[in-house]
Amino acid sequence: MEKTVNCKCRSGCRNRRCVCLRSNEPCNENCECVDCQNPLNGVEIDNLSICAIQNIETYKALTQKDLEKEYELPCECETVPLKNLMGDYSCRECGETYWWSFCWNEVAQDSCTWHCEICNECRDWREWHCEECNKCTYGVTLPCEYCGAKGPMG
Repeated sequence: MEKTVNCKCRSGCRNRRCVCLRSNEPCNENCECVDCQNPLNGVEIDNLSICAIQNIETYKALTQKDLEKEYELPCECETVPLKNLMGDYSCRECGETYWWSFCWNEVAQDSCTWHCEICNECRDWREWHCEECNKCTYGVTLPCEYCGAKGPMG
């Protein structure tokens, strides 16, 4: 994946004001940041879910023992180590895709779950992010419960 943003931060790239961090990217040699402390620097993000990237400090705090711990998939076909769930994992028996939700601290099924990059929270598939009020709301065919804007399928 080729990076298309470069920051010019003067405050260390520690928060979402940094365009790189806001874009879920590490800083690189083309950035003009000062005292860069972007938590994504030095992390291989290509195989991480967006939930793992947006919870990078929790991810980085995982021990080898944590990563080796096995979890049963919701389909109950197999158990897999946590390290296999940091990105998309396809069940070898049923083919369903799963990933680890740091928000919920459990295995998430990709077909019925998503991670809102704006709210930085995992959501049920029936929820959507309203561009009008900038909040996630329930019901893809319903208007926004906060501002009344039409849903993506409404």
